[in-house]
Amino acid sequence: MSTARSLYSMKVEKIIDYTHNIRELILRTEMPAEFSFKAGQFVMLHVPVSGSKPALRAYSIASSEKIKDSIRLIFKFVESGVASTYVWSLKGGEVLNFTGPFGKVFFQEPPTEQVVFLNTGSGVSQHLCYLLSKKDQYPNVMFRMLFGVRTERDIFLKEELDIIQNEFKNFKYEFVLSLPSESWSGKKGYVQHFIKDFDYLKIPTTFYLCGNGGMIKEVKHQLLELDGLDKSRLWTESFD
Repeated sequence: MSTARSLYSMKVEKIIDYTHNIRELILRTEMPAEFSFKAGQFVMLHVPVSGSKPALRAYSIASSEKIKDSIRLIFKFVESGVASTYVWSLKGGEVLNFTGPFGKVFFQEPPTEQVVFLNTGSGVSQHLCYLLSKKDQYPNVMFRMLFGVRTERDIFLKEELDIIQNEFKNFKYEFVLSLPSESWSGKKGYVQHFIKDFDYLKIPTTFYLCGNGGMIKEVKHQLLELDGLDKSRLWTESFD
């Protein structure tokens, strides 16, 4: 396992624009040639700043921990953000610097009978990493995901998640839209409104939450304070 002080250079191999404000970078390791991490960890991107030290920004790794020569990172555009301005200026072929891996929100092993991922926006990165890293190792675990976005326009990764769901019988996911059109037939509202669907009081369940701080606060209140779920069954990573 690499240390937190390790500096990595990675080349931008592919840029994928999913929506008007979501971009993925696929990065190939350059120096060193191998990058090792545990599912759930993140890296610090060194964003060049003219005449100053690089600005450091944290991004969860979205790829499987089994892959050692590349990583996937998913970015949400922030108006006037130094990292967003930099990432959206990339054309491909550039070499980016990172330190890492960081973070201790690991996948808990052995897993419970049911694993529930609740995420909003680019918070799906961490949970996609868990899923890609662990689904083959634990084929009998029920993996469930609620993916919160605002509108149909904001849906991304649907094709990849559909493929995983079709190939892996114990993975099920749904998008939850907070501002859907009238034609939307799926779940409406916020991911925290649907946690009762998982029958977690009868089925041993571990929850992983990543994304909006308000969502995480509400779910914590329901699971820990109202339902008395053991805190070892709830793992969170908050950002807004």
